[in-house]
Amino acid sequence: ITVLGYSSTVDGTRPVADVEADVLHYKAWYGVTHIFFDRVSGQSAQLGYYQELSGYTHRLDGAGSVWFNPGIFPDQAYMSDADVVMVFEGTYAQYTAARVPSWVKNYPAGRFANTIYDTPAADLANALKLAGARHALHVFVTDGTGGNPYGGVPSYWSSELKDSCGP
Repeated sequence: ITVLGYSSTVDGTRPVADVEADVLHYKAWYGVTHIFFDRVSGQSAQLGYYQELSGYTHRLDGAGSVWFNPGIFPDQAYMSDADVVMVFEGTYAQYTAARVPSWVKNYPAGRFANTIYDTPAADLANALKLAGARHALHVFVTDGTGGNPYGGVPSYWSSELKDSCGP
């Protein structure tokens, strides 16, 4: 299991020094070297900001990884700075209609993550199948809803583990 530290970038508006302090704290307090940057803008205008954060994080521990979460497919240039990009974060209904850019196939599936919430139990298998077809290796599916759909494990957690990890 890889444990990720967390830092919100507030869409590229949070001061770099504050975000870097979060990264340093996770390393000092818990020995965490893998960082999940949330609320990543994904826009080319903020690319330099995210390059700085990625470089800082990799310099602290070259074996660590950088995850970006724009929740959408970002400008493709972001792929040069993140080890994993969460390219979808939304409801199952939104997921079934989402489009995948052709450039995604130029990268290993391990570079992409999808988080799908408000997914009925009857649609769990299809959500996982769609994730595979969309070239995403890292997938979390939940039936959680509301302001924090991640407040607990899905009601079908044991089935999700079995379907995604094998017996």
